[in-house]
Amino acid sequence: MAARYLVLSDVHFGTPESSINDPRTSQALARHLATRAPYEEIVLTGDLLDVNLSTLTQALEGGAWRDLRAPLLGFRDFLAMLDRAMRELGSPRGLADLAARWVYVPGNHDYKIWDLLATQVACQEVLARGDRMGSVQTPLLKHAWPGDASFLAGVFASFGVKDRVHVTYPNHEVSFGPHGTMLFTHGHYLDPSQTRGNDLSEQLRGVTDPAELQRTVRRIVIETAQYQTVANAVSFTRGTSRLISVLVGPGGWANKLRKVASTLGGWLTRLFFRREASLRGKAITPHQLENVEWYLERFCGCDPIPRWFVFGHTHRQGRGRTRRHGLEVFNAGSFYPDDGLPVTFLEVEADAAGAPAVALMCVDEAGTVRPS
Repeated sequence: MAARYLVLSDVHFGTPESSINDPRTSQALARHLATRAPYEEIVLTGDLLDVNLSTLTQALEGGAWRDLRAPLLGFRDFLAMLDRAMRELGSPRGLADLAARWVYVPGNHDYKIWDLLATQVACQEVLARGDRMGSVQTPLLKHAWPGDASFLAGVFASFGVKDRVHVTYPNHEVSFGPHGTMLFTHGHYLDPSQTRGNDLSEQLRGVTDPAELQRTVRRIVIETAQYQTVANAVSFTRGTSRLISVLVGPGGWANKLRKVASTLGGWLTRLFFRREASLRGKAITPHQLENVEWYLERFCGCDPIPRWFVFGHTHRQGRGRTRRHGLEVFNAGSFYPDDGLPVTFLEVEADAAGAPAVALMCVDEAGTVRPS
Protein backbone atom coordinates (compact mmCIF):
# COMPACT_ATOMS: atom_id res chain seq x y z
CA MET A 1 0.00 0.00 0.00
CA ALA A 2 1.28 3.47 -0.88
CA ALA A 3 2.32 5.75 1.95
CA ARG A 4 0.66 9.15 1.66
CA TYR A 5 1.68 12.48 3.16
CA LEU A 6 -0.43 15.64 3.17
CA VAL A 7 1.00 19.18 3.47
CA LEU A 8 -1.26 22.07 4.44
CA SER A 9 0.43 25.45 4.71
CA ASP A 10 -0.73 28.96 5.61
CA VAL A 11 -4.30 28.07 6.56
CA HIS A 12 -4.44 31.20 8.77
CA PHE A 13 -7.21 30.09 11.10
CA GLY A 14 -8.61 33.19 12.79
CA THR A 15 -8.52 35.52 9.77
CA PRO A 16 -11.61 36.27 7.66
CA GLU A 17 -9.56 36.29 4.44
CA SER A 18 -8.76 32.58 4.73
CA SER A 19 -10.72 30.32 2.38
CA ILE A 20 -11.04 27.78 5.18
CA ASN A 21 -14.05 29.84 6.36
CA ASP A 22 -16.00 29.05 3.18
CA PRO A 23 -18.07 25.90 3.94
CA ARG A 24 -17.93 24.81 0.30
CA THR A 25 -14.13 24.92 0.35
CA SER A 26 -13.54 23.39 3.78
CA GLN A 27 -16.09 20.61 3.29
CA ALA A 28 -14.72 19.72 -0.15
CA LEU A 29 -11.24 19.46 1.34
CA ALA A 30 -12.49 17.37 4.25
CA ARG A 31 -14.24 14.92 1.90
CA HIS A 32 -11.11 14.66 -0.25
CA LEU A 33 -8.88 13.89 2.73
CA ALA A 34 -11.32 11.28 4.00
CA THR A 35 -11.34 9.49 0.64
CA ARG A 36 -7.52 9.54 0.52
CA ALA A 37 -7.03 8.25 4.05
CA PRO A 38 -5.06 6.89 5.68
CA TYR A 39 -2.15 9.33 5.59
CA GLU A 40 1.19 8.43 7.09
CA GLU A 41 1.56 12.05 8.16
CA ILE A 42 -0.38 15.28 7.89
CA VAL A 43 2.23 18.04 7.98
CA LEU A 44 1.13 21.59 8.86
CA THR A 45 3.91 23.85 7.63
CA GLY A 46 3.27 27.04 9.55
CA ASP A 47 0.86 29.95 9.77
CA LEU A 48 -1.80 27.47 10.83
CA LEU A 49 -3.05 29.60 13.74
CA ASP A 50 -2.75 33.27 12.86
CA VAL A 51 -1.76 34.94 16.13
CA ASN A 52 -0.50 38.10 14.40
CA LEU A 53 -3.74 39.25 12.79
CA SER A 54 -6.03 37.38 15.19
CA THR A 55 -5.80 35.75 18.62
CA LEU A 56 -5.04 32.20 19.66
CA THR A 57 -8.57 31.85 21.04
CA GLN A 58 -10.14 33.02 17.78
CA ALA A 59 -7.89 30.79 15.68
CA LEU A 60 -8.61 27.70 17.75
CA GLU A 61 -12.27 28.21 18.60
CA GLY A 62 -13.57 30.37 15.73
CA GLY A 63 -16.97 31.99 16.16
CA ALA A 64 -18.18 35.53 15.56
CA TRP A 65 -15.63 38.01 14.23
CA ARG A 66 -16.30 41.72 14.50
CA ASP A 67 -18.89 42.80 11.92
CA LEU A 68 -18.89 39.65 9.80
CA ARG A 69 -22.22 37.86 9.47
CA ALA A 70 -20.66 34.45 8.91
CA PRO A 71 -18.64 33.03 11.82
CA LEU A 72 -15.01 32.04 11.43
CA LEU A 73 -14.10 28.36 11.36
CA GLY A 74 -11.75 27.46 14.21
CA PHE A 75 -9.06 24.79 14.02
CA ARG A 76 -10.97 22.65 16.53
CA ASP A 77 -14.06 22.90 14.30
CA PHE A 78 -12.03 21.80 11.28
CA LEU A 79 -10.80 18.72 13.13
CA ALA A 80 -14.43 17.91 13.97
CA MET A 81 -15.31 18.35 10.29
CA LEU A 82 -12.58 15.87 9.33
CA ASP A 83 -13.81 13.47 12.01
CA ARG A 84 -17.36 13.60 10.60
CA ALA A 85 -16.15 13.12 7.04
CA MET A 86 -14.28 9.98 8.08
CA ARG A 87 -17.28 8.55 9.94
CA GLU A 88 -19.59 9.27 7.00
CA LEU A 89 -17.33 7.06 4.90
CA GLY A 90 -17.67 4.24 7.42
CA SER A 91 -14.66 4.82 9.67
CA PRO A 92 -15.69 3.89 13.23
CA ARG A 93 -12.81 5.82 14.80
CA GLY A 94 -13.16 8.98 12.72
CA LEU A 95 -10.12 11.25 12.96
CA ALA A 96 -8.07 8.43 14.47
CA ASP A 97 -8.20 6.65 11.10
CA LEU A 98 -7.21 9.71 9.08
CA ALA A 99 -3.48 9.90 9.85
CA ALA A 100 -0.88 7.99 11.83
CA ARG A 101 0.83 11.25 12.78
CA TRP A 102 0.19 15.00 12.82
CA VAL A 103 3.25 17.25 12.50
CA TYR A 104 3.04 20.97 13.19
CA VAL A 105 5.92 23.29 12.21
CA PRO A 106 5.15 26.86 13.37
CA GLY A 107 5.83 29.78 11.03
CA ASN A 108 5.94 33.53 11.47
CA HIS A 109 2.21 34.17 11.99
CA ASP A 110 2.05 31.41 14.61
CA TYR A 111 5.53 32.04 16.02
CA LYS A 112 3.79 32.47 19.39
CA ILE A 113 3.35 28.68 19.54
CA TRP A 114 7.11 28.17 19.28
CA ASP A 115 7.70 31.02 21.73
CA LEU A 116 5.39 29.49 24.35
CA LEU A 117 6.92 26.03 24.00
CA ALA A 118 10.49 27.35 24.01
CA THR A 119 9.70 29.32 27.18
CA GLN A 120 8.39 26.12 28.71
CA VAL A 121 11.69 24.33 27.98
CA ALA A 122 14.09 27.14 28.83
CA CYS A 123 12.27 28.70 31.79
CA GLN A 124 9.28 26.93 33.31
CA GLU A 125 10.72 23.41 33.33
CA VAL A 126 14.13 24.71 34.45
CA LEU A 127 12.63 26.47 37.47
CA ALA A 128 10.32 23.54 38.24
CA ARG A 129 13.35 21.23 38.46
CA GLY A 130 15.05 23.63 40.83
CA ASP A 131 17.81 24.37 38.30
CA ARG A 132 19.37 27.75 37.70
CA MET A 133 18.18 29.96 34.87
CA GLY A 134 20.64 29.78 32.02
CA SER A 135 21.24 26.04 32.40
CA VAL A 136 19.37 25.67 29.11
CA GLN A 137 21.06 27.93 26.58
CA THR A 138 18.82 30.38 24.80
CA PRO A 139 17.62 30.97 22.25
CA LEU A 140 16.60 27.44 21.37
CA LEU A 141 17.64 26.99 17.76
CA LYS A 142 15.47 23.91 17.35
CA HIS A 143 13.34 21.59 19.45
CA ALA A 144 10.51 19.05 19.23
CA TRP A 145 7.58 18.16 21.46
CA PRO A 146 5.99 14.76 20.81
CA GLY A 147 2.47 13.99 22.04
CA ASP A 148 1.56 15.28 25.49
CA ALA A 149 4.80 17.26 25.72
CA SER A 150 3.04 19.97 23.71
CA PHE A 151 -0.04 21.79 25.02
CA LEU A 152 -1.35 21.83 21.45
CA ALA A 153 -1.92 18.08 21.68
CA GLY A 154 -4.86 18.86 23.97
CA VAL A 155 -6.81 20.23 20.99
CA PHE A 156 -6.77 16.69 19.58
CA ALA A 157 -7.69 15.03 22.90
CA SER A 158 -11.43 14.69 22.31
CA PHE A 159 -10.71 12.80 19.07
CA GLY A 160 -8.40 10.31 20.78
CA VAL A 161 -5.28 11.22 18.80
CA LYS A 162 -3.31 13.59 21.03
CA ASP A 163 -0.51 11.03 21.31
CA ARG A 164 0.00 11.35 17.52
CA VAL A 165 0.75 15.09 17.54
CA HIS A 166 4.33 16.23 17.01
CA VAL A 167 5.27 19.93 17.21
CA THR A 168 8.75 20.77 15.93
CA TYR A 169 10.73 23.88 14.95
CA PRO A 170 12.09 24.98 12.54
CA ASN A 171 11.96 21.83 10.35
CA HIS A 172 10.53 18.36 9.99
CA GLU A 173 12.32 15.71 7.96
CA VAL A 174 11.04 12.44 6.47
CA SER A 175 13.29 9.70 5.15
CA PHE A 176 12.37 7.76 2.03
CA GLY A 177 15.15 5.25 2.51
CA PRO A 178 17.72 5.02 -0.27
CA HIS A 179 15.82 7.64 -2.28
CA GLY A 180 16.76 10.43 0.14
CA THR A 181 15.01 12.69 2.63
CA MET A 182 12.38 15.41 2.32
CA LEU A 183 12.52 18.47 4.56
CA PHE A 184 9.41 20.45 5.51
CA THR A 185 9.55 23.98 6.90
CA HIS A 186 7.49 27.16 6.86
CA GLY A 187 10.04 29.22 4.95
CA HIS A 188 10.10 32.56 6.79
CA TYR A 189 13.87 32.29 7.29
CA LEU A 190 14.15 32.55 3.51
CA ASP A 191 12.39 35.92 3.61
CA PRO A 192 14.51 38.90 4.80
CA SER A 193 11.33 40.83 5.60
CA GLN A 194 10.71 38.32 8.42
CA THR A 195 14.28 38.09 9.74
CA ARG A 196 14.96 41.79 10.37
CA GLY A 197 16.64 42.09 7.00
CA ASN A 198 18.98 39.09 7.29
CA ASP A 199 19.36 37.62 3.81
CA LEU A 200 20.80 34.12 4.21
CA SER A 201 22.86 34.26 1.02
CA GLU A 202 24.52 37.49 2.11
CA GLN A 203 24.98 36.53 5.76
CA LEU A 204 26.16 32.93 5.40
CA ARG A 205 27.94 32.63 2.04
CA GLY A 206 31.37 33.84 3.19
CA VAL A 207 31.34 32.36 6.69
CA THR A 208 33.73 29.41 6.97
CA ASP A 209 34.91 29.52 10.59
CA PRO A 210 32.65 27.20 12.69
CA ALA A 211 32.60 29.57 15.68
CA GLU A 212 31.70 32.55 13.52
CA LEU A 213 29.02 30.51 11.75
CA GLN A 214 27.49 29.56 15.10
CA ARG A 215 27.44 33.21 16.19
CA THR A 216 25.91 34.32 12.89
CA VAL A 217 23.14 31.71 12.98
CA ARG A 218 22.41 32.53 16.62
CA ARG A 219 22.17 36.24 15.81
CA ILE A 220 19.76 35.60 12.93
CA VAL A 221 17.56 33.45 15.19
CA ILE A 222 17.54 36.17 17.87
CA GLU A 223 16.76 38.99 15.45
CA THR A 224 14.02 36.93 13.81
CA ALA A 225 12.50 36.27 17.24
CA GLN A 226 12.65 39.97 18.07
CA TYR A 227 10.82 40.89 14.90
CA GLN A 228 8.18 38.18 15.36
CA THR A 229 7.56 39.28 18.96
CA VAL A 230 6.80 42.80 17.76
CA ALA A 231 4.56 41.45 14.98
CA ASN A 232 2.68 39.24 17.46
CA ALA A 233 1.98 42.20 19.74
CA VAL A 234 -0.61 43.61 17.34
CA SER A 235 -3.14 40.96 18.38
CA PHE A 236 -3.24 42.23 21.97
CA THR A 237 -6.12 44.61 21.19
CA ARG A 238 -8.76 44.73 18.50
CA GLY A 239 -7.73 48.25 17.49
CA THR A 240 -4.07 47.47 16.81
CA SER A 241 -5.00 44.23 15.09
CA ARG A 242 -7.36 46.09 12.76
CA LEU A 243 -4.75 48.79 12.10
CA ILE A 244 -2.02 46.33 11.14
CA SER A 245 -4.43 44.35 8.99
CA VAL A 246 -5.33 47.55 7.10
CA LEU A 247 -1.67 48.42 6.65
CA VAL A 248 0.01 45.10 5.90
CA GLY A 249 -2.78 42.50 5.79
CA PRO A 250 -3.73 40.57 2.64
CA GLY A 251 -5.67 43.54 1.24
CA GLY A 252 -3.68 46.16 3.13
CA TRP A 253 -2.22 49.38 1.80
CA ALA A 254 1.34 48.03 1.71
CA ASN A 255 0.36 45.24 -0.68
CA LYS A 256 -1.76 47.63 -2.76
CA LEU A 257 1.17 50.03 -3.10
CA ARG A 258 3.46 47.17 -4.12
CA LYS A 259 1.04 46.18 -6.88
CA VAL A 260 0.88 49.77 -8.12
CA ALA A 261 4.66 50.04 -8.00
CA SER A 262 5.01 46.76 -9.90
CA THR A 263 2.87 48.07 -12.74
CA LEU A 264 5.10 51.14 -13.00
CA GLY A 265 8.23 49.09 -13.43
CA GLY A 266 10.64 46.87 -11.54
CA TRP A 267 13.06 49.73 -10.92
CA LEU A 268 10.43 51.65 -8.93
CA THR A 269 9.63 48.59 -6.85
CA ARG A 270 13.30 48.15 -5.99
CA LEU A 271 13.66 51.86 -5.24
CA PHE A 272 10.91 51.98 -2.64
CA PHE A 273 10.63 48.41 -1.34
CA ARG A 274 14.05 46.99 -2.09
CA ARG A 275 14.99 43.41 -1.12
CA GLU A 276 13.29 43.53 2.27
CA ALA A 277 9.83 43.59 0.67
CA SER A 278 7.62 40.67 1.60
CA LEU A 279 7.72 37.61 -0.64
CA ARG A 280 3.97 37.11 -0.33
CA GLY A 281 2.34 36.25 -3.64
CA LYS A 282 5.65 35.84 -5.45
CA ALA A 283 6.73 32.76 -7.39
CA ILE A 284 9.91 30.90 -6.47
CA THR A 285 12.90 32.95 -7.66
CA PRO A 286 16.53 31.95 -8.33
CA HIS A 287 17.61 33.98 -5.30
CA GLN A 288 15.09 32.18 -3.12
CA LEU A 289 16.42 28.85 -4.37
CA GLU A 290 19.92 30.03 -3.48
CA ASN A 291 18.70 30.88 0.01
CA VAL A 292 17.25 27.38 0.31
CA GLU A 293 20.72 25.90 -0.20
CA TRP A 294 22.38 28.22 2.32
CA TYR A 295 19.56 27.53 4.76
CA LEU A 296 20.19 23.79 4.56
CA GLU A 297 24.00 23.93 4.38
CA ARG A 298 24.90 26.63 6.89
CA PHE A 299 21.81 27.61 8.89
CA CYS A 300 20.64 24.04 9.63
CA GLY A 301 23.87 22.17 8.96
CA CYS A 302 22.12 19.34 7.10
CA ASP A 303 24.45 16.49 6.19
CA PRO A 304 23.58 15.03 3.79
CA ILE A 305 21.48 17.67 2.06
CA PRO A 306 17.85 16.55 1.62
CA ARG A 307 16.75 15.70 -1.89
CA TRP A 308 13.40 17.50 -1.59
CA PHE A 309 12.48 20.77 0.15
CA VAL A 310 8.86 21.73 0.90
CA PHE A 311 7.79 25.09 2.31
CA GLY A 312 4.97 27.66 2.27
CA HIS A 313 4.97 31.25 3.55
CA THR A 314 4.66 33.10 0.21
CA HIS A 315 1.10 31.90 -0.55
CA ARG A 316 2.17 31.10 -4.12
CA GLN A 317 2.26 27.42 -5.02
CA GLY A 318 5.06 26.30 -7.31
CA ARG A 319 8.19 24.27 -7.87
CA GLY A 320 11.85 24.82 -8.72
CA ARG A 321 15.30 23.27 -8.64
CA THR A 322 18.41 24.61 -6.93
CA ARG A 323 21.53 25.22 -8.99
CA ARG A 324 24.37 23.67 -6.95
CA HIS A 325 22.69 20.63 -5.39
CA GLY A 326 19.88 20.01 -7.85
CA LEU A 327 17.46 19.99 -4.93
CA GLU A 328 13.77 19.78 -5.88
CA VAL A 329 11.89 22.62 -4.16
CA PHE A 330 8.11 22.84 -3.77
CA ASN A 331 5.87 25.53 -2.33
CA ALA A 332 2.73 23.92 -0.94
CA GLY A 333 0.59 27.05 -1.37
CA SER A 334 -1.95 28.49 1.05
CA PHE A 335 -5.59 29.06 1.98
CA TYR A 336 -5.53 32.67 0.79
CA PRO A 337 -7.02 32.99 -2.72
CA ASP A 338 -4.30 33.22 -5.34
CA ASP A 339 -4.48 33.21 -9.12
CA GLY A 340 -8.16 32.27 -9.01
CA LEU A 341 -7.68 29.33 -6.62
CA PRO A 342 -9.14 29.55 -3.10
CA VAL A 343 -6.91 26.77 -1.70
CA THR A 344 -3.65 25.19 -2.78
CA PHE A 345 -1.91 22.32 -1.00
CA LEU A 346 0.45 19.43 -1.61
CA GLU A 347 0.36 15.64 -1.42
CA VAL A 348 3.22 13.15 -1.44
CA GLU A 349 2.76 9.49 -2.29
CA ALA A 350 5.52 6.92 -1.92
CA ASP A 351 5.23 3.82 -4.11
CA ALA A 352 5.94 0.24 -3.07
CA ALA A 353 9.67 0.85 -3.48
CA GLY A 354 9.49 3.95 -1.27
CA ALA A 355 10.08 6.52 -4.01
CA PRO A 356 7.98 9.67 -3.38
CA ALA A 357 5.98 11.55 -6.01
CA VAL A 358 4.88 15.11 -5.23
CA ALA A 359 1.52 16.43 -6.46
CA LEU A 360 0.51 20.11 -6.32
CA MET A 361 -3.23 20.20 -5.56
CA CYS A 362 -6.00 22.76 -5.21
CA VAL A 363 -9.62 23.35 -4.33
CA ASP A 364 -10.94 25.48 -7.18
CA GLU A 365 -13.73 28.07 -7.21
CA ALA A 366 -16.31 25.37 -8.01
CA GLY A 367 -15.34 23.48 -4.85
CA THR A 368 -13.60 20.72 -6.82
CA VAL A 369 -10.38 19.19 -5.54
CA ARG A 370 -7.97 18.59 -8.40
CA PRO A 371 -4.31 18.86 -9.44
CA SER A 372 -3.34 22.47 -9.85
